Amino acid sequence: MLFNDQLEGRAPPITYQVKNAYYTNEYYLTDNIYANWPIFVKSPTHLMDAKSKKFKVMQKATRKDTEQTFGVLQARWAIIKEPARLWHKEELSDIIFTCIILHNMIIEDEGEHAMKWEEEVSDEASSSLAAAHPRTGAPSEFRAFVARQASMRDAEMHARLTLDLKEHIWSCFGPIKP
Repeated sequence: MLFNDQLEGRAPPITYQVKNAYYTNEYYLTDNIYANWPIFVKSPTHLMDAKSKKFKVMQKATRKDTEQTFGVLQARWAIIKEPARLWHKEELSDIIFTCIILHNMIIEDEGEHAMKWEEEVSDEASSSLAAAHPRTGAPSEFRAFVARQASMRDAEMHARLTLDLKEHIWSCFGPIKP
């Protein structure tokens, strides 16, 4: 479901350059349980050189920051704790952005004191959420759909992207500092 808009050709086109190569698929930082696809960037499992070590440290730090940010939102708003499979993506996006905006407004208004609160535990807070009906339907151009899916699963492109990102991080940040 994460990539439905991209698969169905509704996502805005993206192009970015890493080193001397251009890429057109968005990607997520993941752990090693995911497939070797260019939409998933994983940490190296076997650390062979300093560049791989630096890449792993930077990738892990970025994933940790993202997970902590989402954890703060989940702790503050019960609606984010609920299963999301049956919600429309547009509604999920609005919910997440609203929670982020509200969180930032609270921090701006209350400062550091806003971080010292206790989580309210209530089954009633989230039990009234109505599950939306999932949207269904086939993409209009099947060949384009298949081509987009193939590009999202291209193992060679995954290897090139991972190598290019590793080289880019090394050129920007250099070796791990003791």
